[in-house]
Amino acid sequence: MVEYLPWSKKTLGDLLVSQKEGNIPALDIELTGKCTGACCIYCDSKPYVRSCGIKGEIDWFTIKKVVLDAKKHGLKWIYTCGLGEPMEDEKFWNLIYLLRENDIGLSMFSNGVFIKDRYVAQELKKHNVNIILKMDTFNEEKFDKILGRKGIACKIFAARDYLLEAGYGVRESYTDLAFSIVPTQLSIDGIAEVVKFCEENGIFASIGELEQAGEVINNNLNDTLSISENEIKELKTIADSYFQGSYMRPICPCILTGLHIDNFGNCVVDKDTGLNCKWFLLKNPCTIMLGNVHDDSVFSLFEKVNSYRKDCFKNNLNLIQLSCNVSYTFGGCGGNPKDIIELVLKQYE
Repeated sequence: MVEYLPWSKKTLGDLLVSQKEGNIPALDIELTGKCTGACCIYCDSKPYVRSCGIKGEIDWFTIKKVVLDAKKHGLKWIYTCGLGEPMEDEKFWNLIYLLRENDIGLSMFSNGVFIKDRYVAQELKKHNVNIILKMDTFNEEKFDKILGRKGIACKIFAARDYLLEAGYGVRESYTDLAFSIVPTQLSIDGIAEVVKFCEENGIFASIGELEQAGEVINNNLNDTLSISENEIKELKTIADSYFQGSYMRPICPCILTGLHIDNFGNCVVDKDTGLNCKWFLLKNPCTIMLGNVHDDSVFSLFEKVNSYRKDCFKNNLNLIQLSCNVSYTFGGCGGNPKDIIELVLKQYE
């Protein structure tokens, strides 16, 4: 088993230390709400994800300013894992060129549809882009049902192959490629095959539970997509064997460190905890806006987030611990909430 570098224990530890020293080690940036490549049946971002551009989204010059300002305060990583497809955004390639010039790491979640050929895969590899690729199953028919359209699964399988040909996979004990695997009734029969493929090709198998948000709630899909208790136990055995221990999805460092900037430039946090990831509890987000990059400096936003989070954990600790006392088998978006809360409390010791 290899660690996905942006979620590795080393990266998490480094960013936590940097944050404690007063730096801004990470940014979680939503580039766009545009996503035309797929129409996933369990999308957690509907209705905010659309098949066309969204008026008023943050422009490239503002993104560049935010990145360079944060660089002055110790920026090491950018994570873009929410809302739309980052590779469909016109700012994407400018961003990866800027990050390489400034020695800043990038982790992105992608459906892979726009990794259309070897050249694109090679450019991503050349610019040190770490990728979490959507890969629930290798069964083309079932994957197409998950993706909401026929003919999309084969594009993602091609993207997988292009990335491997470009050299993606294990680098010593770390990898720059992960597969995002969501266990549902449509994917459960094929997950063992996907995990085995990960093991053989130096890819991290990121198994995460179905979120009770977006289309799952809007279309009452939980009963039809959820897997049985026996299926959960069987998959847990497979995951534990792969992980060589008790499997739990790793903690995403950007939940705890840095800032979350949405596609309109708003700095948002989870309302109850002040944490950066609005999906970490696997439910419809409840957020609060603390400012906007058009009006506030990056460092002032960073101070607002830290102050708000500290107040949350001081005044609402019992409520936070109760809300995060959720039973997870594989982990939610960015890890196990209990573990995340414990790390925050250690920061305040």
